[in-house]
Amino acid sequence: KQKTAYEIRPRDWSSDVCSSDLMTLTSSDATAQKLAVASSGPVTVTWNDHINKNQLVWVSDAPLESIHGTSEGVTGSITLDPSNLSTLRGTVTTQTKTMETGNATRNNHLWSSEWMDVKKYPTISFKIISVENIKVTGSTATGYATGDFTMHGVTKRITIPFGLSYMTESEKTRQRAPGDLVSINASFSIALKDFNVAGQEGTVGSKVGETIKITAQLFGNVTGKG
Repeated sequence: KQKTAYEIRPRDWSSDVCSSDLMTLTSSDATAQKLAVASSGPVTVTWNDHINKNQLVWVSDAPLESIHGTSEGVTGSITLDPSNLSTLRGTVTTQTKTMETGNATRNNHLWSSEWMDVKKYPTISFKIISVENIKVTGSTATGYATGDFTMHGVTKRITIPFGLSYMTESEKTRQRAPGDLVSINASFSIALKDFNVAGQEGTVGSKVGETIKITAQLFGNVTGKG
């Protein structure tokens, strides 16, 4: 049987705020944990779709089928101190009913009790417990976030590599949202069996990948002191 694929591409920034200002940059060997920005002291950053669409892009790759989808309905916030990124904490939550595969029938299967059971488990979340191995270059940074990932009623402690970019408020950024802007990108994988997602017998491993790759694209603005 020929493999099929449906891809939903991540949304791009519009031209009035340059994407390179907020997307993750490759870190140098710098080891300082202080961003080169004017702001200091703990602040709260709230995920905000007015800046750009917050979403998780996920990929299931199996011998008979390749599925590319998204999950939106992202909520939550983080606290961070630009002068000490090791203090970064917070949560990211997405609504399971917003998971899309590009096919209505497949969506209904995904949302059913055999798979994600969206009525019983309406959200997927990640709560940051600690961050480490932070490397800073100017107003961008990379690091590893360890926290509790909860899906399908199961919570697992995982560590995720991430990139962060911080933009100080300006006339251009205020066209999107007030306050300083922050973006975070992260890519990681999860095994369905770790979260008791089994589906129809024989489907996982043939039509659905045993491991799902997830890419998070998060955009927020400073809404207050942390």
